Amino acid sequence: MRFIHFALRNLTQRKVRTGLTVFTIAVAVAVLFTLLSFNKGYSQALHQQLQQMGVHAMVLPIGCPYEAASLLMKGGKIDNHLPEATAATVADIDGVQIAAPAFMSAIARPEEGRADVFFGIDERTFDLKNWWKILKVRKDPRELQDNWETLAADPANRMSRAEFVEAMQDPNAVILGFDASLIELSSVGDEIYVPELDRVFRVAGILAPTGQQDDGFFFVPLRTAQEMFQRKGEITTVQVRFTDPARSAAITEELEKIPGAEVVAMGELLGTMQNLLGSARTLILSIVLVVIAITTLGVLNTVLMSVFERTREIGVMRATGAEPGHVFQLIWTETLLMVGIGGALGLALAALGARAIEGAIKAALARMEMLAGVKGSVIAFEPRIFVLCLLFILAVGAVAGLYPALRASRARPIEALRSE
Repeated sequence: MRFIHFALRNLTQRKVRTGLTVFTIAVAVAVLFTLLSFNKGYSQALHQQLQQMGVHAMVLPIGCPYEAASLLMKGGKIDNHLPEATAATVADIDGVQIAAPAFMSAIARPEEGRADVFFGIDERTFDLKNWWKILKVRKDPRELQDNWETLAADPANRMSRAEFVEAMQDPNAVILGFDASLIELSSVGDEIYVPELDRVFRVAGILAPTGQQDDGFFFVPLRTAQEMFQRKGEITTVQVRFTDPARSAAITEELEKIPGAEVVAMGELLGTMQNLLGSARTLILSIVLVVIAITTLGVLNTVLMSVFERTREIGVMRATGAEPGHVFQLIWTETLLMVGIGGALGLALAALGARAIEGAIKAALARMEMLAGVKGSVIAFEPRIFVLCLLFILAVGAVAGLYPALRASRARPIEALRSE
């Protein structure tokens, strides 16, 4: 305890230098923690979303299949299309449980900074996404935002398959994703005018939040979507669920034989996206390593300068009976205290500013088109990451403080007293 008391007193005697070093350490630890948390959280969120999609594979037009699949997940627009008959061909393959055709395109609204994504579907998409809860009750959007969980829990408020099929018979029916309903401030029974098409849609239902890209879509009958974008008889994808996912390799091989089509298995897409993320993460990690190296040198410089300035003080300690081990322990304790305080502050900074940091990361990934439709949190706050970061910075402090502590402990009392 005496060493800790003396170490704290020595550190506070040089407030500016110690403060700057502690701040540098805090920033380095915050960056390191954010990187590790983001790496873990993004992978978990992406994997969870792909699992929740209920889609084992996507049949796409020939082109760049992974780019097309990524665009479809994010609500983007692809240029190539498939004949609608492809869905029947897919459904006939042994091992395919559901083959749901879809047509997706978007109407850009640059003046509002958004694009309205229209997703043409039929009852097969309803079967594919059997976790969907489509609310059929008329509620003010603001009230719906506060009470959707209670409403969705009551089956009487949810659209059945028969009601969904009936609703999709109306060419002007639209089911709004939850986010889309809030943007449009529309509820069941309201009408939405699309000036670009000079067309009025009637809201047949509101999709309860899914945490996926579906929340921002306008779901219309498949025929309506094809007509809206002058693509009669064409689709953008067939979303496939296998009877037995363990047979995915064999089924995918059969799907790849369909003329004019390519297949992307969701597992492969996850691997591809993680590889792309890995490239970006390698670059970020390199930057973090540079920051850590600079921090280590900063700690070394601060402690070493402190040892030089206190040469006479160390000489007095040695002359009055302090052993070399005592001097070593004091200097090393000062270093560990400094990096420990900086590390704790860095972790606190990362935790308190997590939402802002996450927003900045998501915005950057969105600009690079790497967000892949992932919604919700992409930063995982795991205790082991806290511990790992703290142990890492303490290890940095232990290494950085080793040489100054050894130098101070080897100082000879007479030479140290004569140095000033």
